[in-house]
Amino acid sequence: MEFNTQDMKNMSQIAGRMQGKSEDQIISELAEMIRTGQSGLTIEKAEQMFQTIMPMLTQEQKAKINKLLAELR
Repeated sequence: MEFNTQDMKNMSQIAGRMQGKSEDQIISELAEMIRTGQSGLTIEKAEQMFQTIMPMLTQEQKAKINKLLAELR
């Protein structure tokens, strides 16, 4: 399964709307948006995208992505 720049753009826009919320709130809302299709990504596409960018992230960022992935599963 592939993802494109539009998928990345969708996730970036969603992340922008989450400013000011707690980390747990953001992770929960993002997971729900992905599960329900509101994000424009399937769970599989989101997982693939996150796995692709993981090597470029800091340990702290990886921990947050892993928390989101766990919420999706």
